[in-house]
Amino acid sequence: MRVRTILILLLAVQLSLVAILICLAVAMQQTQLDAEDAEETRFASYKLADELRQSSDDLTRFARTFVATGEAKYQQFFQDTLSIRDGDAPRPEGYDGIYWDLVIAGLGKDWPNGPSVSLRNRMLAAGFTNAEFDKLNEAQNRSDTLVRLENVAMNAVQGRFLDVNGDFTREAPPDRDLAISQVYGEKYHNAKANIMEPIREFMHMIEQRTHAQVAALNDTEQMLKVIDITAAIILLLSTIVSVVLIRSRLLRPIERLAEVADHVSAGDMKVRSNLRGTDEIGQFGQTFDSMITSVNQHLDEVESARSTLAEQAVSLEEERQRSEHLLLNVLPATIADRLKGGEEGIAEAFPEVSVLFSDIVGFTKMSARVGAKQVVDMLNEVFGLLDELAVKHGVEKIKTIGDCYMVAAGVPDRSPTHTQQIAAFSLEMQATIKDYAAKSGRDINMRTGIHTGTVVAGIVGTTKFSYDLWGDVVNIASRMESTGEPGQIQVSDAVRVRLQDDFNFDDRGEVEIRGKGPMRTWYLTGRVEHESHTEPLG
Repeated sequence: MRVRTILILLLAVQLSLVAILICLAVAMQQTQLDAEDAEETRFASYKLADELRQSSDDLTRFARTFVATGEAKYQQFFQDTLSIRDGDAPRPEGYDGIYWDLVIAGLGKDWPNGPSVSLRNRMLAAGFTNAEFDKLNEAQNRSDTLVRLENVAMNAVQGRFLDVNGDFTREAPPDRDLAISQVYGEKYHNAKANIMEPIREFMHMIEQRTHAQVAALNDTEQMLKVIDITAAIILLLSTIVSVVLIRSRLLRPIERLAEVADHVSAGDMKVRSNLRGTDEIGQFGQTFDSMITSVNQHLDEVESARSTLAEQAVSLEEERQRSEHLLLNVLPATIADRLKGGEEGIAEAFPEVSVLFSDIVGFTKMSARVGAKQVVDMLNEVFGLLDELAVKHGVEKIKTIGDCYMVAAGVPDRSPTHTQQIAAFSLEMQATIKDYAAKSGRDINMRTGIHTGTVVAGIVGTTKFSYDLWGDVVNIASRMESTGEPGQIQVSDAVRVRLQDDFNFDDRGEVEIRGKGPMRTWYLTGRVEHESHTEPLG
């Protein structure tokens, strides 16, 4: 059987089992929801039964209170209770056993009203069985019988009695004794007890029905769990079978092919996979072996061509490295990479850059005293030392103009410590120049200026490239150098503010800067020596 067919069959089986497990999980979830619904129905049934009982108790209380006191409000409460129960008046929201207690105390009259629905209709909508509904209906009918006794009692207090038609149209002196016997007599107590009996039977029936429903749902859930476990075991077994088949029919042949490929890549052209079979892997193995044979035949031809190409490649690499070295001597590495990538018109703004100018003091007079070759040799030596320091401190050499050396930090690679880098470079530069002067015997000194701020940097030229900076920062940095003193590093106040926690400065005061007017400047003198605290051992 083809590998593709085997994989499709295994995938179909496993997807089917996964679908079955999902359906079982949904079914178990639904079973739990049905069980919760059954419990909620039982609770709602208890509330309806309890409301029927409570309404009967409220009617009894109002009837007896009216008989005892003769206050008309209790007769009105009696009628309101009947109207709410029969659906003739809106049922207040939150209507329960404490409602009339609050109304009697004058606290519940402002409750919002709900719909006007009789208790009987609410029982019909609750989904009771016929037997259950009959019990509640019987309890309400018996309650209505009790209401007739209570009406006789309340009318007797008012001097109204039943006529032959059953209406309270016959008038006579009020008979309180008759009223009391109606609501406190044995007949009344028996009628009251008769109301509770069907309610008790109703609750028992609800309890039995709910218990049966929950038990049936639990049995269903247990059955679903058994099926779920069985399906999971089958899925596990099918997965194991899939792993074994894939291992034997797919992975091992592929591993053999990979092993042969490794040997071939190592130069062993005699190895073969020797895979046989009618499936895809077997056919591929045979084709692979044929390919090795074919490749082996062409190796001799390739080898002869390779020698020629290797010689050409060596020459090209030497030329590439020479060009790369020349380009990096002219431009920063990141800019050179962008140019090689085909980017044109490279220019961008840098909001935080530090620029340094340094000039050899008395260079013009020195050039007049010595020969041209000595001047060039000295510049090469000095600027070579400064180039090494630039690499060490991560600053970018921008250009040299005669005896002037210009570097910047923060371009083209942005750096949050550009000012600290320039300061460290300038201090070590001065120390290096002094050391060079002492060793060479040459009277050489450098005047340095630094400023920081925003510049625009980019490439100028189309055939002969140059990376340069433009902006007020460059001009002011140049002025810091030209107005400084030999052997000193004059910096602007902007530089001093950024370095004052880590470097020492001498206040030079205000200096007239061409194009800017008076500016306060400082001499950078060295680093701040921070005290180190060592904890005693032990």
